[in-house]
Amino acid sequence: MKRALCRGVLFAVLVLNAVAGHAHTLANTIVSVRMTHPDTVTITIAAEADPLIAKLEALAGVAASEPPATAASRRARIGSLFPALRAHIDARAAGTLLKLELQDIAVDDTAQVEIHLTATNASGPSTFTWRSTFIFGAYQLATRSGSDAEIVEWLQGPQTSTAITLEPSRAEVGTSAPHAIGIRIGHSLAMAALVIFVIGRRRATRKRPA
Repeated sequence: MKRALCRGVLFAVLVLNAVAGHAHTLANTIVSVRMTHPDTVTITIAAEADPLIAKLEALAGVAASEPPATAASRRARIGSLFPALRAHIDARAAGTLLKLELQDIAVDDTAQVEIHLTATNASGPSTFTWRSTFIFGAYQLATRSGSDAEIVEWLQGPQTSTAITLEPSRAEVGTSAPHAIGIRIGHSLAMAALVIFVIGRRRATRKRPA
């Protein structure tokens, strides 16, 4: 009886350890979304590089590679698998699928990766939703709109996120405005200088003796 009880306890401990380890890996995946400019959505995917590579290779239908040994090799492998990653992301603004572009991939010495994606959103501030099929378990979606606090939502596998209106922060809008104003002012000054030059030339021509 005691032997059977011990075996049952041991089995339960092993199962719990396996579940805990699996949950820890899934919990390390974080997707962050924000509007960095009035027409630009920025998405950052933070995860463990090696499990992500294995998932993307399986989804792409390519042979599994040897585990990369350096940050540079991990970065190169993830870059080559980006088409598979993009094919399993459904990010929409106002119901329209965003065309995601790869900006950069950062891998640190602990094999943690951050993938930075951007997309142009011509409609400006609009309702945003996120869905992915490259993550099979639970993961965290962190969305920031305007100057509000970050909203964190836990998603399960291919679950679609709650719709949220994305807006750039006032600081980010402010950095765009001076640039546009500066261009307009520069153009106006150039036109004014041209007008003054033409008027001066005409006056000089009229004053010349016959």
